[in-house]
Amino acid sequence: MENYNNKIEIQKVGSFFELDNDGYLVNPASLGKIQEQWKPVIEDIIDVYKEKYREKLHSVYLRGSVAKGQAVIGISDIDTYAYVDLPRNEVTGSFQKEEKILLEKYPFIGDGELYAKSIEVINEKNDIVFLNQSIRVYGKEVNVPKLKPGKDTIIHVPNLHRRTNIVKRFFEKDINEKQIQSQCVWAMKGILRSGCELVMERSNKYTRDLYPCYELFSKYYPEKEQNMREVLDLALNPTSDKNKIKNIMDEFGVWLEDEYNKIYK
Repeated sequence: MENYNNKIEIQKVGSFFELDNDGYLVNPASLGKIQEQWKPVIEDIIDVYKEKYREKLHSVYLRGSVAKGQAVIGISDIDTYAYVDLPRNEVTGSFQKEEKILLEKYPFIGDGELYAKSIEVINEKNDIVFLNQSIRVYGKEVNVPKLKPGKDTIIHVPNLHRRTNIVKRFFEKDINEKQIQSQCVWAMKGILRSGCELVMERSNKYTRDLYPCYELFSKYYPEKEQNMREVLDLALNPTSDKNKIKNIMDEFGVWLEDEYNKIYK
């Protein structure tokens, strides 16, 4: 669990994906970019997946700042996912215990994410988007089509209502302040990336980085700049006020969905 006690100032950090000569996204992830300090962490994560799935483990992928060689000690998360040679309804189980052990062993990690899914989903839209920005660190390579910024890279805004419902259901449980803040970060990141998705096709730009998402959205929707800036601040400095989080998702989140429907439906 991340520490949210220290105020983080909004800074102009992050970048957009490069495009090749044909306008397709260039994968920014590379094994050669991974910083030395993170390599033992990756090996331990691979061992966790191996122990759980054994011969059924197909491959393990890494994405995010660690995969791009831009990890910041004490801040950056390590995001991994594994494909398993099992039907999707048989890929179950939590990695919470393993994630906790990982964070205790490597305190310089902001947060750790381990996630497994069936190889049946490899060709689904979300996975194609993620594979275009990930690097294989174990197992068999997965080949996917290249993508251009626009309809093919929109995965957050059509599912904002689902994210809202997940957050609301979680808030009905007996949870502590840090758990509420963690949900706030997840909710606000979804809104930031949804805002960016609205303008990717018009701008011919793609990113998952938070500040560039805010900046690009605000260029096309200056009347909503303050709304998105508040979301950015809450992604960095989450609140434990459940009602504030729900109100933003119910109001600004719904506006984003409506705008998406106007453009693409």
